[in-house]
Amino acid sequence: MPDIIFLRDPDLPFLEIKQCDALDHLAYKKHFHEEISIGVIEQGATRVWSAGKRYEAAQGHIVHFPPLLPHACHPENPADWKYTMIFIHPRWLDPAPARYHLSQSHMPILQPKYQNDRCRNLIHSCRTGLQQKATPLEIESMLMALMRETGLLQEESASVPGGNVLESPAMLRAKQYLDHHYKDRITLDTLQDISGISKFHLIRMFTETYHLAPHAYQNLLRINYAKEQLLQGKAIADVASESGFYDQSHFTRAFAGCVGTTPLRYAKAASS
Repeated sequence: MPDIIFLRDPDLPFLEIKQCDALDHLAYKKHFHEEISIGVIEQGATRVWSAGKRYEAAQGHIVHFPPLLPHACHPENPADWKYTMIFIHPRWLDPAPARYHLSQSHMPILQPKYQNDRCRNLIHSCRTGLQQKATPLEIESMLMALMRETGLLQEESASVPGGNVLESPAMLRAKQYLDHHYKDRITLDTLQDISGISKFHLIRMFTETYHLAPHAYQNLLRINYAKEQLLQGKAIADVASESGFYDQSHFTRAFAGCVGTTPLRYAKAASS
C-alpha cells in the first residue's frame, strides 16, 4: 500500500504538507492544485511534465508548481521514490504588500541558486513543525522564510506607522498582545490585525525591535510561566497544558532548549 502522510493544523487551514514514501506502480496523471506547491525530492528521480514541457528531477532537487499549473510526475522507480511537498493556499498571502513571484512558473525545478541546504532544511523544518505540533507562529515564520529563500516571495519596503521601527506603537501592540495571550495558539493574521502591520513585514520588524521573532518571544513567555509553576510543585503534565503546549513531549523539548535541562530535572533541583 502507498505510504502517504498528510499533515495539517486546524489553526492553519491554508497549509497542508504531504510526505510520500516508496510508492509501488504509481504515476500521477496530469493535474493541478489550487495551492502553491513547493517540495523536495528525498529519494529517487522522476520525469516531470509541466505545462507541455518535460524535465528531469533527482534526489535533493527542490520543485515548485504555481496554483492551477497542469503538471505530472512519473518516478523512474516508484519503490525508491520519496518526496515532501508543502501546499500553501494563496489566500495566506492576502491582503499584503507582498508578491508571489511567478517568473519561475514555467520551470518546476527551482534555479540552481535556490538548490541549497538552507532551503531543503526549511522544508524539513516546516514538516517537523507540523509533526511535533509547533505553535502556529513558529510554523508560519518558517513558511515565510522558505518562500523568501526560494525566491517565491518578493515584498515592497515596509512602512511603519509612527516612524522608526524601534519606536513603533504597532510593535508595542503586538508585544503586549503576546504578553497577555501567550498561552493561546496565535497566528500571524492575529498579530497583523492587532498591529496594523502586514504579516510579511511584522516578523522582521518585531525581531529588529525586540531581538526575538514573535514565535520565539511567545515560547519564552510560556517557558518562564512554566518554570514558576514547576517551582510551586505542580505536575509536569498539568504545567505543559496550562502553559499552552500541545503535549508533554513538546513541552519537554521546548523547555530543555531554553533552560538547558528537562522539566523533571528542573523540578527536582528546585525541591532538593
